[in-house]
Amino acid sequence: MEGESDIEITSDSESESEWHPGSSTGSDSLSENDSAEAKQGKKRKLKKRKCNQKGPSSLCTPNKRQAEDSTQYLKQKFGNKSELPVTCGDKDGILHVEKYNDMEKCILSEDQWFKPNEFERFGGKGRNKKWKTSIFCDNIPLQKLTEAGLLSSFKKSRIQNKQVDSPNSSPVADRLRKRKCQRERFTSSSKSDSRSSDDNGDIVDEDDKDIIDMTMFEVQILPVTCGSGSGILYKNRFATGRCGRCIRTKDFWLTPEDFIRLNKPDGMWRKDILSNGIPLGKLIMKRVLELHMITCDCKICEDLNQDLNDDMCYMCDSEEDLVCCDECPRAFHSLCHLPAVQEDSPGQWSCTFCVMKNMEGSNQKTLQDVLSSPVSQYTLHCQYLLLHLLHESKTDVPEFSENICGLDRMKLKLENNDYQTLQEFVTDIELIFNNCCTSSEGSDMSRMTSRLKEVFKRECETIFKLL
Repeated sequence: MEGESDIEITSDSESESEWHPGSSTGSDSLSENDSAEAKQGKKRKLKKRKCNQKGPSSLCTPNKRQAEDSTQYLKQKFGNKSELPVTCGDKDGILHVEKYNDMEKCILSEDQWFKPNEFERFGGKGRNKKWKTSIFCDNIPLQKLTEAGLLSSFKKSRIQNKQVDSPNSSPVADRLRKRKCQRERFTSSSKSDSRSSDDNGDIVDEDDKDIIDMTMFEVQILPVTCGSGSGILYKNRFATGRCGRCIRTKDFWLTPEDFIRLNKPDGMWRKDILSNGIPLGKLIMKRVLELHMITCDCKICEDLNQDLNDDMCYMCDSEEDLVCCDECPRAFHSLCHLPAVQEDSPGQWSCTFCVMKNMEGSNQKTLQDVLSSPVSQYTLHCQYLLLHLLHESKTDVPEFSENICGLDRMKLKLENNDYQTLQEFVTDIELIFNNCCTSSEGSDMSRMTSRLKEVFKRECETIFKLL
């Protein structure tokens, strides 16, 4: 590290001596008899050669202007802040700028103070050994903040300390040290590096250069997996790893950290939770998911115990005035549920799905015995079956929706006690299935009807304990 610092200072001083107006390679090399035109021509030639330079240092390239714009943006956003929210891997923290500039332990995370390289290891990125590109502030690596002058360069601090400690170092020793540093820099630069800069200046993995179809992530809900576990991630609920219950499983709403503990206790949520094969950490870098700052005071980040239930009705997928089950994540409009829910009813409330699940098992019976029984004996079972079929029948196929609407009429008949025996109830359901099967085999209508038949048969065998 010291070698690299010496090289940087040498290159700076060489460039200053080459272009400084007082340098011996400028107008001082001309004789006193040279005309003013010759001097002016010399200056014009130098400017022209400088403008024709290739590379990012040229004043004529747009990269210079982009860098200046980027620096100005960073100064406006972070310039007056004494504390910066930072992340590394799956860890969040607060960087104290003054402590950072004094080379002290400057990052506070989970009630512990860390130096930057220690925080890199704490976040699970220790093998990178590049904390300036592993630690991010609002998705911007610390390297960018250092280049913008918002954070002091540790290299410069070490050089100054070295010069103070050894003021009598000889020029010969300096030259030998510089040559050694040049060899080390050449060796290190020749090694393959898995990190590079993208067009926006963000540090990214080389794997990011693989073509990824980002259109699949434009939707508001994303399928996610971790090990053998699966769920649905809702973007509008996402905040951080521990804030925002954004992943809906069959039975719960979970934060990313809850989801990783459930399915891979030794994993890291940014790396091990995948959506369409892409880790959530990469989706954050691609701006698919918006990571809230550690100082965010929004409702999601403030109340960690909220959002235990769905935001939309389980039956009709619309919002507002929902009644929430106290045992599962489901929520309903009072009239969408069977039986209808009194919104002002006191105490806890459990939906029909949970009541059915908690029912004690009954003795097994034959199908004929069940069908001949009065509906009043199995009212809860019929309500459960209708709710299950209505939920499973939700579709965007208009023709199917028109035919399956007979289930809504059955719901009204059941509420009005129009069925006498269970046989009448089952006959109506079979009639609806037959009406939906009038279309040609292999169509969407036929496939969805077959699926509903299988669901109905499976649930009947389960809840009636059929022999």
